[in-house]
Amino acid sequence: MKNLILGLALLSSSAMARNMNLVEFTASTPQERSLIGNLIHLDGMNGDTVFSAVNDHDLELIKTHLPFLLSNITTIETEDNPGQEEEYPQGDEKFYTYEEMKAKFEELQKNYPQIVRMISFGRSFEGRELYGLHITNHSNKKSKPGILITGSHHAREHLSTDVPVRVAEKIILNSNQDKIKNLIETREIYFLPMLNPDGAMWDIRGRNYKIWRKNMRSSGTSAPYGVDLNRNYSQGWGGPGSSDRPASDIYRGPNPFSEPETKAVKKFIEENDNISVLLSFHSFSELILYPWGNTTAPLPSERDQRAYEIMAEEMAKWNNYQPMQASELYVASGDTCDWAWADHGIFCFTFELSPKYQWGPGGFYPGADAIDPAVDDNYNPVVYLIDLADNPYKVIE
Repeated sequence: MKNLILGLALLSSSAMARNMNLVEFTASTPQERSLIGNLIHLDGMNGDTVFSAVNDHDLELIKTHLPFLLSNITTIETEDNPGQEEEYPQGDEKFYTYEEMKAKFEELQKNYPQIVRMISFGRSFEGRELYGLHITNHSNKKSKPGILITGSHHAREHLSTDVPVRVAEKIILNSNQDKIKNLIETREIYFLPMLNPDGAMWDIRGRNYKIWRKNMRSSGTSAPYGVDLNRNYSQGWGGPGSSDRPASDIYRGPNPFSEPETKAVKKFIEENDNISVLLSFHSFSELILYPWGNTTAPLPSERDQRAYEIMAEEMAKWNNYQPMQASELYVASGDTCDWAWADHGIFCFTFELSPKYQWGPGGFYPGADAIDPAVDDNYNPVVYLIDLADNPYKVIE
């Protein structure tokens, strides 16, 4: 925590600063949480208390529209002109930067050429390659069921990059074990751990955390205003839990798939119709979420609903996260899983990683010590989903 405070507070004399505000609410029902979610993103929940990190623009909206739920405000100054070094604050260097992730992928491909390919899903707004891994027996050209595992839709959620990178590496290192060897032989396993590399690297630039959430969309004449990539998918786009205000941290963009990052996911799914399962890593709150997120209605099919529930409950036995339909937390529209399920019939889960609850920005920046436990907690759930890619319905058959 000491390193976090230093990273947030040590501003150079030439830096431009902006405020981020840690706001706390008392909200005991999904309906009250959804009122908040219509204006901002909810970052954490502990009983009847929820909180979020918001900019000054969003804070004024909260004060105007939800003063009856607001219970506390703490303001933190962050740096918006930090220099060019893309590295984590002191003590957090274990987390992967974009270039370090790329180097790790190149190393894995070199050392395990039979089962690992480094691939590109497309390019980000600023032109960075969206690098991923394709794990399978590449000499076996037969069509195989597939799974896609993503991370870092949101810039400040760095643990959601490290977990899929390190889970992928663990699968590769365990490729001589019978179960993993069989899955690599019979599945197409895709990892896209850093969907938002521009925002992720901006969030650490100058070795200072900025609590930045969105991508780096800009008009070209002003500072980046960004789009919330997990409000930019088409299913339910424009509905509750998203915003049409560019200044908002839940700005959905001018239209569905307006962003090159979400377009890349859409294109990849459309070109790989063997994908039957998608797992999207986020942080934090220790939750396993499944559709719907944009409505409180259950899934139309009892069979589908039951399959989701069984899968979520089974994975919770390993990571001890709380399984629920996403809208039980609060209603939000335009997210990955609603689109994947509605448009492609892909079983899709969102994992909100550790910690379960932490007041302040430390929930997004839990320190390097959080990496290994999070990998250990989620390795078996990932392997479980890979196994189910051939037929997710087998959990109820």
